[in-house]
Amino acid sequence: MSNKSSISSLSIYRAIAMMAVLCIHATSQTIKATQTTDSFVVYNFLNVFSKFAVPAFLLLTSFVMFYNYCDKGLTSWSSLKEFYTKRLKLILLPYVICSTCYFLLNHWLAYRSRGLGDTLQAYVVSLIKGTAYTHLYYVIILIQFYLIFPVILYFFRSVKSAIWAIPIGFSLHWGFVIWNKLDLHIVYKGSLLVSYSIYVMVGAFIGVYWNRIQGWFNALTPEGSRRDRWITAVVWLVWIAASLGHVQLWYATYKYGMRFNTLWYEAAWNAHALLSCVVLIQLSQYIERRFPERFVKLITRFGDVSFGIYLIHPVILYLYRKIPLGGGDSISYALYIGGGFLCAFLLSWAIVELCHRYIPFSWMFFGAVPKKRSGSVQRQNQPTQTTVHPPN
Repeated sequence: MSNKSSISSLSIYRAIAMMAVLCIHATSQTIKATQTTDSFVVYNFLNVFSKFAVPAFLLLTSFVMFYNYCDKGLTSWSSLKEFYTKRLKLILLPYVICSTCYFLLNHWLAYRSRGLGDTLQAYVVSLIKGTAYTHLYYVIILIQFYLIFPVILYFFRSVKSAIWAIPIGFSLHWGFVIWNKLDLHIVYKGSLLVSYSIYVMVGAFIGVYWNRIQGWFNALTPEGSRRDRWITAVVWLVWIAASLGHVQLWYATYKYGMRFNTLWYEAAWNAHALLSCVVLIQLSQYIERRFPERFVKLITRFGDVSFGIYLIHPVILYLYRKIPLGGGDSISYALYIGGGFLCAFLLSWAIVELCHRYIPFSWMFFGAVPKKRSGSVQRQNQPTQTTVHPPN
């Protein structure tokens, strides 16, 4: 691990994925509010196009974990203890505190008449399922991944290859999707890690073989070869087609009431999200090397504190939505939705930054305190950091 270098551009990847999360939540109420208006096409695009966010974070988590541990492994009790202690401290504790706050808020708003016993039971269930607020299910998925990560890592290290990671991921993902459709009928399958198997396994593949394949991900930079750029052009065109197809599928569903086999929705989302992850890695590499240094520093910092922003931004949106809004097809409504996005973006960021700067125990609420990056932006890989800043 001491000789391993971190991939600094992944903070930019994380920042863009976090912006997609904010976009999804900022436009979540627009689908119903604008369904019969001409502006629906815009809000539907913004909402559906951004739905690569959760798969992107899960793929990134797997990428970083396998990249950092594929050589070192977790082969001793001390290494396992260190691994889980860190995640208990920097992920599970903030999750429990955050869930408790959201649960108390919901209880005060809607369930004050509920008895103590029912309240405690509901609280425990919300912690286990990640239902204290709508966005917290992601942390439950993340915890599931951390629980099984040593097992997957041990398997790939035992066979001394991760070449089968992608076929295994596709098989698990689609095997579960079809099984659930035909027999299981689990309504909240989106809270189960197996529903994201393909993203986890593709992330594992990239993490294990990064040193061999990173050249292609640099295709947009001056270091990229002509061959890699042609392949990149094809990938980006397919990504655009898949993304627009996914958006159009939901447009037809919402706007015209058309219904398709649920496997089509799954396939469209799967293709859109997976290709978005690949494109996002390339785009992040390009931004880090080609954009102005000041901008790179800013977006990198945003990515570094994204976990705290993820946890707190729904409160900002909730308070913002107390402001009366205009009609669904008006300029004032568009400004209202844009204002909600900006408030969730800027206020959440400011709160997390101030807490990290002035509150010594801020990690209890917002996860790991990112290390300060001094001097000019490093355009190449930097010395590794052992702390992973979720959601990633």
